[in-house]
Amino acid sequence: MYSNRISTAARYDLLTSDIQKNEANYMKLTQQLASGKKVTSITDDPIAAVNIVNTNRQLGQIETFDKNAKMAMEELDTLDDLMELAGSYLTQAWDKAVQANSGTYGSTSLKAIKTEIDELTKTMVDLANTEFNGNFIFGGANTKLTPYEIDDSGNIVYKGTKEDNPEYVRKTEVADGVFEVINTTGDKVFGWYNDENDYSGVLGALKLLSNSLQEVIDAKDSGDVAAETAGYEKMFSTLDMFSNSHNDIVTEQTRFGGVYNRLEMTESTLETNSENLTSYLSNLQDVDIASAASKWMQSQYAYQASLQIAASTMNMSLLNYL
Repeated sequence: MYSNRISTAARYDLLTSDIQKNEANYMKLTQQLASGKKVTSITDDPIAAVNIVNTNRQLGQIETFDKNAKMAMEELDTLDDLMELAGSYLTQAWDKAVQANSGTYGSTSLKAIKTEIDELTKTMVDLANTEFNGNFIFGGANTKLTPYEIDDSGNIVYKGTKEDNPEYVRKTEVADGVFEVINTTGDKVFGWYNDENDYSGVLGALKLLSNSLQEVIDAKDSGDVAAETAGYEKMFSTLDMFSNSHNDIVTEQTRFGGVYNRLEMTESTLETNSENLTSYLSNLQDVDIASAASKWMQSQYAYQASLQIAASTMNMSLLNYL
């Protein structure tokens, strides 16, 4: 009958394997405690490692989308404020136009109204040339080019991308494949005045009102009744222009108010998704310090014990059996 025997070499191999296993476990737990992460390399947990990479990628996208949404909301806030101001100045101009059309003012009073209208025109042009983050808001796609200029003839020329050019649109991505339009054009909100036959919007109405006021003033001073009547007819036509321009501005405000509301909802959704993914990522990779510390102590004892056993075993010789 044979007795089971393990050779010295085999015993040493088993001891070495046990030491290596305990050492690897001890070093892994040491690294986890030091880094605070359960997965420090793909070999620790290949599936978890892939999920961590994908989750970090999604969180990076959400961060980008959130920045885009916040910047878009800031620009839309500015856009709304500017259109609110434009509407206020337009109302002032309409009031002056009503006064001038009453036919009860003499040349001196009409000159004072014209001065006010000319100042309102300059203010409106400055408003239309407002910048945000280094970009001209009402320039369409031409964000680096000043949209409006008043030329030597007093014409108000729009140099931005026009509304009828589809390339005026600027979009920002606020979710995967979801884009929001965040700009409009100056010619749509403010109009222009190139000459007496080519004008539109509130700027066209302001310039036409100023010109017709001058015509009426000159006619009154010269006693030309026909010219005065013609001037008043032009002046009267600006009332409808101001009214239509006000409607255009309100329409744009309403449109971008809807965009702003969608961005608010998008930002809320992004925040929720970010919180959920961050929690999921934490479960995947973050170490439970209390549990890990306990396991680390156990692994340290196991590693030290395997070293002591190996040292004791390897020191034995035939003399131990005599």
